[in-house]
Amino acid sequence: MRLILKSLVFFTMLASLMSIPVSASNPLNKETVEKLVTGNTAEVQNSKWKQKQASWYFSTSGQIKSLDKNKKSGKGKWHVNDNGELCIQFKRQDNEHCRTVVPTSDGGYELYGTRHPFQGDLMWIIKEVSPGNVHDL
Repeated sequence: MRLILKSLVFFTMLASLMSIPVSASNPLNKETVEKLVTGNTAEVQNSKWKQKQASWYFSTSGQIKSLDKNKKSGKGKWHVNDNGELCIQFKRQDNEHCRTVVPTSDGGYELYGTRHPFQGDLMWIIKEVSPGNVHDL
């Protein structure tokens, strides 16, 4: 009987913890993501390969330009879809990649995969967003 009671208490506590909203894990909406990146430069880092770092400039015309720490540049297009996902397709990529944008407690942002096989996976970290095209990309 005690085991059943302990199990019931445990699962009740677990269910109540799961229902508590965590503000840091709430993704940004479309308008907020657009305001965050449009006309600005983001300093990004790949979540799996920490040495893979770059600057991304999001032009107001929907073009994205990148420059990595090895001075390799890239170009493509970007937009924010109705779900608030930041969608980017560099010219060297076959497909557009959309990411959910989640603020972090340190003032940065995390970009999570939205489609299989990367759904829910942390893909990129935005360490800082600066106004304008700070690196003249």
